[in-house]
Formats: sequence, structure tokens, C-alpha cells
Amino acid sequence: MMLVVDASVAVKFLVREPGNEEARRLLAIPDPLIAPDWILAEAANTFWKKVKRSELLVVHAERHLTDLPRFFETLHPSADLVADAFDWSIRLRHPVYDCVYLALAVRENCRLVTADVEFAGAITRGGLEDMLEAFA
Repeated sequence: MMLVVDASVAVKFLVREPGNEEARRLLAIPDPLIAPDWILAEAANTFWKKVKRSELLVVHAERHLTDLPRFFETLHPSADLVADAFDWSIRLRHPVYDCVYLALAVRENCRLVTADVEFAGAITRGGLEDMLEAFA
């Protein structure tokens, strides 16, 4: 079964931070990993913040941005997901940019992996806990 991975987990594939080992375990499973192409912009923003805080060198951030897509079987066009993501954001009272991942998981009938506690909480409160794959 495919898994949708959000940026909160994907960044951990590349950066040593809490949850790095758990995230890298996902790379060893046989299930294909997918994400909306939005993940590249969201991860880039996270890498930028880490560079700004002197937690990551620019050269490493650039390499991470080049490496990130190879972890995914498919990066789905976000433009195809935005309307559904907006509907989910209204329903869950959670930002659209996170709900793009949920919209993809619903569309592809697969589970979502997130390390974002607030996002997981919104999904659970919305009665969609079966959509979540445990991250820990």
C-alpha cells in the first residue's frame, strides 16, 4: 500500500533532528512513498529556516533539495489537489498547505504519515484517524 509522506517527515529523511531515525525507517519499507509536488516548496522553506538559524549549511540545503524527490515514487501535481485540500481545511479548521497531503491520501485511498502533532490532531478530531500511519 502506498503512503503519503508530508514535509514534516520528509525533511527528517535528510536532516539529523529528532525523528530522523524513525523517518529513515520508512525508506526501508516496500510500500511506495508519494507526495504532492508541494512538498518541495515546503521542504525548501524548512531548509531555509535551518540555514537562517545556522543549523544547516547552504550547500547541504541545496543538496537536500536535489535529493528529496528521489525518495518518492511519484510527486503528484498540487494544482489537482487544491480544491479538495481547501474543502478539508474548512472541515478540519486546519491550514490548506497541510491538507494538500490529506487530499492526496484520500484521493489515492492510502494512509498519511506526518510528524506534525497539530495536523495529526486535526485529522483525528475530524474522524479520519484511520487515514493516519503512526510516526514514532
